[in-house]
Amino acid sequence: MPHVILKRVWDYCAYSKKFLAFIFLLLFISSMLQKYILTVGDVYEIYVLQVLVAISVAGYGMVITRDRINHGKRLPKIEIMDIIVLGIKSVIVITIYLEVQGLILDFVCSPFNFPAFDLEEMLLLWPETIHMIYTHNPVNTIIFLVVGAVLFYVFSFFMEIGLAKLADTNSFLEAFNFPSIKRSIDVIGWRNYAKEYTLIILTIVLLSYLTAFQTSFTFVDSLIDMTLSFFIFATQFLGIGAVYCRIKDLENEENMPAE
Repeated sequence: MPHVILKRVWDYCAYSKKFLAFIFLLLFISSMLQKYILTVGDVYEIYVLQVLVAISVAGYGMVITRDRINHGKRLPKIEIMDIIVLGIKSVIVITIYLEVQGLILDFVCSPFNFPAFDLEEMLLLWPETIHMIYTHNPVNTIIFLVVGAVLFYVFSFFMEIGLAKLADTNSFLEAFNFPSIKRSIDVIGWRNYAKEYTLIILTIVLLSYLTAFQTSFTFVDSLIDMTLSFFIFATQFLGIGAVYCRIKDLENEENMPAE
């Protein structure tokens, strides 16, 4: 259940509360800097900022994934070179997977006048999703939901295991080693992975809904949003690491010599 995942994420992130506070301080400074550049910067500066943020976020996320794969119990230290290298590689990997997924899902869904299937977005925009389903032909709706869901899950599984292999081996090519990725998914089982992935999505959606609540204090709202955004980020990358950690453990058990 989502509350179990949230507890695991909290235990991991808050293992060292001082370091978590340091992370939040860095996030606050980064947020202020981004707001300043977005206000006074030109197009080039804003583009550079967006690239640096994407690399930094993806890079530290991959460091978290690698740490969790190796049974880590706390937020890893900030190693600049690791973050940069893994960040650049992971941004490229994510971009390629999402572009291909978007093209295929768009090709499949467009004939039925549906947008590309995205489970997380559909859950977040629940009223729009209900309206979209209600206003379409029932047969087309069923085809869209079934085919879209299957393709979405398959692409997501391959991308996440690909990212896990990148974090584990630092090899860009391993992120696209599809036979190896499929074997890894087979180890844990497609159904088990689907359940785990769905729980992660539900947890992220729950945290995203919480960001909609507002207080009468803008500063407090910013702190709450920053905290929730960080836990959404941590949930995603810890989830990738946790699944691949289990896969590696199962593979090691299978390869152990019989007594």
